Amino acid sequence: MSNTIEQNELQLEASLFLEAMAADSRAGKSLRKPGVLQRRLIEIAAEIQSTGTYVHSKSELEFGARLAWRNSNRCIGRHFWRSLEVRDCRSVHDQDNAVDAVQQTLTDHLDDAFNGGRIRSIVSVFAPRKPDGTDPVRMKNHQLTRYAGFRLQNGKLLGDPDSEQMTAACLDAGWHPTRRDAFTPLPWQFVLDGSTSPLIDVFATHPDRLHEVVLSHPDLDGFSSLKLRWYAVPLLADMAMKIGGIVYPFAPFNGFYMGTEIGARNLADQHRYNVLPDVATLFGLDVTSNRTLWRDRALVELNRAVIHSFDAAGVVLGDHHQLGAQFEAFCQAESKLGREMTGDWSWLNAPMAASQTPQFHREFNNDVVGHTNFFYQKSPLSEGNSGKSTASKTAGACPFHLP
Repeated sequence: MSNTIEQNELQLEASLFLEAMAADSRAGKSLRKPGVLQRRLIEIAAEIQSTGTYVHSKSELEFGARLAWRNSNRCIGRHFWRSLEVRDCRSVHDQDNAVDAVQQTLTDHLDDAFNGGRIRSIVSVFAPRKPDGTDPVRMKNHQLTRYAGFRLQNGKLLGDPDSEQMTAACLDAGWHPTRRDAFTPLPWQFVLDGSTSPLIDVFATHPDRLHEVVLSHPDLDGFSSLKLRWYAVPLLADMAMKIGGIVYPFAPFNGFYMGTEIGARNLADQHRYNVLPDVATLFGLDVTSNRTLWRDRALVELNRAVIHSFDAAGVVLGDHHQLGAQFEAFCQAESKLGREMTGDWSWLNAPMAASQTPQFHREFNNDVVGHTNFFYQKSPLSEGNSGKSTASKTAGACPFHLP
């Protein structure tokens, strides 16, 4: 693709974003003043022609990050989009000790997001992708908090199978975990301007930053024998945020968990922790046939434990009935304002009791808003250390991936 075509596409996406901002009842007041929007578009066009990119103002960055969340088809919690706290970290990596600066920014984000259990939704926006495709800052981790997956000599896996690749990479890089169990937190590793940083075992050095909830059951004291736990803040670190055509490859963000993400997926999926057989045994269920619905019954008890434990710990946790009702109200409110609510039906429906939530009975337009959104991108784990973004194998086929 020629530079001219790329610049024209960038200018078009910038225009679409700014028009959306101008139309917003809160963020667009200044842009609706006579001539302001047109002048800003002229400035951006000149900047793109001169440099191949353009720089967002603080107000554009803040609204853009919130709009990216609102436009995320797969998120059922985006009705909180206006409350997202946006942190401008675009110059953090320019400091003398960039690794320390980035680490401190992220530990502050993690602590502030936890907020004593009263989870705050925050995004920390680091430097944008350069016109030549170079990413100033990336992180090899999927989330700031994630449990390791150790492949044992007997072929079995201890911990989270989803983390096996990252765990192996950390061990190859010299990681010596202080313990190896099913819930060992992974160290952090950054890629700054193409150079991979040393491993930073944040949670071994500062265990107080490991905000976890130990699971118990409201009716069965013996549930604690399973020794299950999960971390309190889902803080994603590997997705790209795009605002008006500008890609921010490192924009770690968090909301709060919905209970089924933990109890019906992370701990229950057969390719993850697969604890349902243990839960069923604990409750004395007949597991000789799936027709006894032991999996369904165990799933309910596991999810009861998750909700009970987070509530007892004073940590914010949504449930699929609550969030489903809230999202339905949001869809109706947006419709009254003349704004279509796009969505991915398969993601907006909970992995249990889906038909008991409003989303199951709705149809959604799954068209992806391309100019401002969150996208999957290729992981630095498989990119090497060039610092340049390369196309994902799934990119051309999936609108949720950056090309």
